[in-house]
Amino acid sequence: MKSFDPYSDRLARDIRNSLSSALVQEITWDAAGSLMTAADVWLAKAAATLYLDYIKDRLVLYGRAIDEIRSGPIEDTRLQAICLWNLGLFFEMHELLETIWHQSRDPERSALKGWIQAAGVYVHAQRGKVDAARGLAQRAVKHLRHGRSCLNFMANLDEIIDAVADPTDAAPQITPQQ
Repeated sequence: MKSFDPYSDRLARDIRNSLSSALVQEITWDAAGSLMTAADVWLAKAAATLYLDYIKDRLVLYGRAIDEIRSGPIEDTRLQAICLWNLGLFFEMHELLETIWHQSRDPERSALKGWIQAAGVYVHAQRGKVDAARGLAQRAVKHLRHGRSCLNFMANLDEIIDAVADPTDAAPQITPQQ
């Protein structure tokens, strides 16, 4: 059976982008309902089972993320991003971090860029694109090391950097600094 791949199918890409954007809106603007509105649009189109299963799966994972973020409450975007990372929502984490990356300055800009690239490493790895993951990993590690002073909210930053440098295993969980 064909698997959901937003990189080879325009409809899949549109669904992924729409849901991801709605999640970020829901998290950053506390726009309750924006995610379900976006999901309902796609569910109403009665797409193939492949797409419906993806939407339903994302809604479950997104619900877990939203519950964790709101129950905290976790207001800092960086800590929200940890929540998404730890749920394996790497594309969504990338989208969330871009909301602050554009206006940041070095060394934080480099740190966020490295973290966004690290998420990309695991997106490539999940798709079986090992060479792409390794190439991006080299750039991600360089930026993470350069901006490491701005990532002091991660208790296990060295473990994360080591894992990104050799992305053959699943991404480790990020432990927030207490």
